[in-house]
Amino acid sequence: MLGTKSAIAARFEALDALRGVCALLVVLFHVPVYHALKDIGSFANLQFCVDMFFALSGFVLCHAYGQRLNDSAEGFRFVVLRFARLWPLHIVILALFVGLETGKFVFSRADTAFALDSQAFAAGRSLWEIVTNILFLQSFNLHPGMSWNGPAWSAAVEFYVSILFAAVVLIFPRQRYAIFLALCLTAGVLLYQVSPDKLFVSSDWGILRAMYGFFAGCLAYQLRAHSHAELTAPSLWEACCVVLVIAFAATRPWGPSHYAFPLLAIIVLYVFSYDQGAISKTLRSPILQKLGLWSYSIYMIHTLLFQVTKMAISFVGQKAHLDLVGWHNEEKLMLLGTPEQAVLPALILTVLVVPAAALSYRWIEKPAMDAARDLLSPTRSAETALAKPAMSPGIVAAAFAGRISRSSARLFPRSARGSIETGLGRLRAMSRRGTAGM
Repeated sequence: MLGTKSAIAARFEALDALRGVCALLVVLFHVPVYHALKDIGSFANLQFCVDMFFALSGFVLCHAYGQRLNDSAEGFRFVVLRFARLWPLHIVILALFVGLETGKFVFSRADTAFALDSQAFAAGRSLWEIVTNILFLQSFNLHPGMSWNGPAWSAAVEFYVSILFAAVVLIFPRQRYAIFLALCLTAGVLLYQVSPDKLFVSSDWGILRAMYGFFAGCLAYQLRAHSHAELTAPSLWEACCVVLVIAFAATRPWGPSHYAFPLLAIIVLYVFSYDQGAISKTLRSPILQKLGLWSYSIYMIHTLLFQVTKMAISFVGQKAHLDLVGWHNEEKLMLLGTPEQAVLPALILTVLVVPAAALSYRWIEKPAMDAARDLLSPTRSAETALAKPAMSPGIVAAAFAGRISRSSARLFPRSARGSIETGLGRLRAMSRRGTAGM
């Protein structure tokens, strides 16, 4: 499956699954339940999974389009496909969020003594923020914080970084990797200047964070494309990568050390792109491959599902006069037993996102991508043009004869079919004579 410099894998199955694992870890981080893990400082470092997303995107897009972006037509096709990949699911979830807020507004007008989790169309969910979300502009420092579907900020900035990637490949094909290196370093330096204490920016300088991780992934692909076909002791290397990532996330406090993570991501992508070790074998399992397939849906829909769940718990708590929702570290969370007891409900809620994501992939994400590919298919217009001259009398007669022959085999006895076949043979001969002069 893997080759040398000129023959690299068609698909990186281990990396596909890695995307799904990262998506589930992001969901666990966002579960609105007060559980014991919330009090562990390194739990917030699960946000590194978003940076791994960016690096994975850079790696995969380099592989899929690095040699295909040769002219403006391919560039246009790339932009349309990226838009179809990211925007339709985002806009559907945004519409559902707006519908949810509208319902809260109507309900609060009917019963002002009752509030469903929060005030309708409050900060972060204003009408102006609907406009910026539609345009994928919610993460360009236009708002003081997250808006509407919070995780969508990364999809928004990744779309524009993808366009920058395509522009570099089209305009500077031979200097692309030198430019990718310059963009990666520049984004990292600028991000450190505006946020020296944390890498985890989003609505303010998220575009710099996306560029830093994305172009690091591009550099990882450059290293992989110029490497050998096999990795010595792949299982050992993969185990080292896993231990290194866990140790980094578990021990690194917020600060300048966070900026080393894209370098770590390069190592992980390089090693697991070989897809040869024992951990890669596990990642190739059907369920983990499905997680990779559904990863974008998992990432995009979970906050909506959690919002609905939190509203339902709030409703039950108010009607039963129970404290089922409270504040912890400026975050409104569900209170489901002691923090230790609440770990299990948090894990269950994380897993329950997966079947919903499978449905959103099937009903929203995949149809949108298929429609874009069909629209851009180079054979579509050619097939339409060829359909008209193909309808000559001779060809129509031959097709008609074939259809009747198949039907007669089902509808008539053998004696009758002999006469029918004789007549159809003559009809086919006439059709051949009619098409010989075309």
